[in-house]
Order: sequence, then structure tokens, then C-alpha cells
Amino acid sequence: MSFAPKDGHENQIQFALERGIGAMISALSTKQLPYPTGSFEMIHCSRCRIDFHENDGILLKELNRLLRSNGYFVYSAPPAYRKDKDFPAIWDKLVNLTTAMCWRLIARKVQTAIWIKENNEPCLLQNAEQKLIDVCDAADDSKPSWNIPLKNCVQVRNSNTDLTSFLQVMSAFQCFLKPEQDRSDSSLLETNECQATEIRNVMDMNAFVGGFAVALNKFPVWVMNVVPASMKNTLSGIYDRGLIGTFHDCYPRTYDLLHANYLFSHYKTQGEGCLLEDIMLEMDRLIRPLVITTLISYLHDALHVKSE
Repeated sequence: MSFAPKDGHENQIQFALERGIGAMISALSTKQLPYPTGSFEMIHCSRCRIDFHENDGILLKELNRLLRSNGYFVYSAPPAYRKDKDFPAIWDKLVNLTTAMCWRLIARKVQTAIWIKENNEPCLLQNAEQKLIDVCDAADDSKPSWNIPLKNCVQVRNSNTDLTSFLQVMSAFQCFLKPEQDRSDSSLLETNECQATEIRNVMDMNAFVGGFAVALNKFPVWVMNVVPASMKNTLSGIYDRGLIGTFHDCYPRTYDLLHANYLFSHYKTQGEGCLLEDIMLEMDRLIRPLVITTLISYLHDALHVKSE
């Protein structure tokens, strides 16, 4: 998953999408990134201008939340190699912060430094006792990390916790992880109306556990799985299947195909948020022009909502 802020880097997102690479606009700022806890085995910040050393390392602690145990943080920025100005002082702060979180520096070559987030519960508890870090309260991973302020604390998770969490996620969705479920709706790409070369970027606007993305695995497409923030957190299960996705209530651009399984009826029952007309206008903005598109919005669902 690639992301960049809404500034001069915004065009990079469009370039990535044109290459068929999953990307979206996002930024490390004051809110948690819209991904579940423990989503990634590696995080890479290239030509990184993020001030990770400021504010007691709160942005680093957000990366710590996103990284799985034994995951890697790859950092390419001047503090990793330059010896002039205030870069050495910034580097020392980064080393102190990462050491407090029990990360281990495993490489520092050329312009890049690499840390590993080791699974070291005793180290975290010891550093917490020494007031080097604050330990987060037991996290409720069932809640989407959408519009939630950053937390200046570190989660303590051991290998048993990680395994238990994984098994709970997979067992919760086991009844849905069946081939026949995954194949649902994928037949549309096998019809004469849709040529494989015409569809590359796909968004599943109500992805649940990513069955639609799995069903499209044999096609040369990538799928952005979106779980509405007002729904149950199934995005953890999507990442555990090796897929990518995000929490969202509005959507990144630009796509060849949109899939919205019972999205309209969900917002209808919420009683607040987007109107059907607003969602359809947003879909119109997202979909590419002059492309043969098949909008699987479950029209019977949409018509049912509209008739009400």
C-alpha cells in the first residue's frame, strides 16, 4: 500500500494508479492512519521528511501500531547519513525513541537505516517501568482506526497475543472464506462486454473480507478493498489474507470498475451520512471516462432503497 499527502506529492498517487499500483492520499498528522493494528510486515519512508523525532515520537508510535511483530521500518532521509547541520542530533533522538520502543537497528548504509520491531515484551515492560514509554490500554482492534487521534503510547503484545488475535480474526470470518463465496460476482469479467485489458484498477466499496478481490486473483488487476468506517472491522481479516485495503467514508481515485455490495442499504439503515445521490455522484467522479464499465452496485439493493 503506497500513500502520499495531499500536496506536491499528490500527482505521485495518480502515477501509481496509472501503473496499476495500489495507492491513496493519506498523511501522518494528528489522526491514526486508516489501517488496522498490525497490518504490515514492512514500512518504507523514502526521502522521508517526516519529523519522527518531534512530539515525543508520537508518529513513530503510530508506525509501531501498524507494524507486526518482527516487522521492518526502512528509513531513507538525511539524518540517517548526513553529519552536518542538526542531522546528528535528530539521529540521536531517533535512536533513543526506537530503543525505548525496543526496536533494533539492523542496518545503516548509504542513505538508509533499517530497524526491526522485535517481539520483546520484557523490554517494553522494563522501559515502561523506567518511564521511557507509556503502555497503551488494551486496544479494541474491532473498532476501525478512522478519525481517531494519535496515541502517544506503545502496545504490548507477545507472540501468544498475536497468534490468538490472528486465530480470532480468521475464525470470525471462517464461514465466509469459502471458494464459492469468493467467486461471487467475478463472472462479469468473463463476459464479452468486459475485456481484461480494459480493467486494471478496481475498488470494492464494501469489501467485507475481500472475497471479490480473491475472485479476481487470476485477472491482471489489483483491488482496493474499502471497509466503511461505520461497519464492523473486517479489514484485519483482509490484511491477514495478504490483500490490501483501507477504512474510508469517501474514496480515493481513479478506477476502472467499482463493486458496491449492499453499500446503499447500509447507509440507508445508518440514518445519517451520505445520501444515495451523493454516493452515486462520487462513483461518477471515481470511474474512468470512455471505459466499458460494469458497476456492480447490486441494483436490486439500490432500487429497494430508492423505492423506500
